[in-house]
Amino acid sequence: MPSPITITTRVPLPPHLAPETVLQALHAFEPLITANPYVVGYERRAVPVSDLVGDLFFRDDGRSLRAFTVHDRVPVIPGVAWATKAVTVPCVFQSFDRGVRCRADAQAGVTVRSSYEVRRRGEVPHDDDAADVAAAAVDPGAAQGFELLEIAQIECGTLVKAFVKRSFASAHQEILQRLVDQLVLGGVGRWA
Repeated sequence: MPSPITITTRVPLPPHLAPETVLQALHAFEPLITANPYVVGYERRAVPVSDLVGDLFFRDDGRSLRAFTVHDRVPVIPGVAWATKAVTVPCVFQSFDRGVRCRADAQAGVTVRSSYEVRRRGEVPHDDDAADVAAAAVDPGAAQGFELLEIAQIECGTLVKAFVKRSFASAHQEILQRLVDQLVLGGVGRWA
């Protein structure tokens, strides 16, 4: 298997959205699932403990574990409504102090290990430090604010790598933004 792809996605939190509110939503797990625009359904399932024992991604600092089967309808050709593919993704979540870890085992041998965290802006550097400087120039208070951050390690075959990288980056930016927008509009609802 080729080396994993690392993708970091970040969305700034508005000053009036408390980091604790975002953590509460992450720790409920389901708001993160429902923020995905491709999700058509999901259900809880038993946590596959035997699968997790050898996976160093799930660490001792974690708290609760919860597993789901998520059903997506993923666009194959962007902008063409009928060009979609039904995808079933088993995933396992683990909460920890700063957020949530999620391992998703998608089709075609794609495994995604993501850490969703609430951090101070600039605490986790961008791939290009100039982006932090540019953000501070536009918003002088940016360094004092918080952000919702996803750090994803994606394992996949060479044939699907370019497609996975392109579609993952845009989709997950939208997921994080939708989660923040939902929290700004009304909190975590029934998951609180």
